[in-house]
Amino acid sequence: MLGNAIVSVVRPILAVAQVILLLVVELVAAMLVYMYLNLFHLETFGTLVRFAKYVLDTLVGQMEIWAPAAANAAYATLVGELGPKSILLLLIGLVTGVMVRFLARLVSRLVSRAARSRTVEEHA
Repeated sequence: MLGNAIVSVVRPILAVAQVILLLVVELVAAMLVYMYLNLFHLETFGTLVRFAKYVLDTLVGQMEIWAPAAANAAYATLVGELGPKSILLLLIGLVTGVMVRFLARLVSRLVSRAARSRTVEEHA
């Protein structure tokens, strides 16, 4: 009874800690990718910044289509503050986050599969 209560308290705490750890790893990885591209692959970084400008222009165009009344205020406050490099950093963060979560899930599944096969071998 007491063991169930402890488990029901510890599991959510571990889940929150895992999410926070993944977010920190994603943030650090995204910043490292951004800095690596900016320092060592300047031509590629410039091309990505130009592509990010197209993404930003597309977002502005969609905002003008779907919310024309709020487009000027949003452009002056939100979009005006975000430049192509900021959008690029956001996009790099999204892609890096997907990669980090994929690798974390892959490692988790491989470890659980190895543990299950070890348990099956012990019982056989």
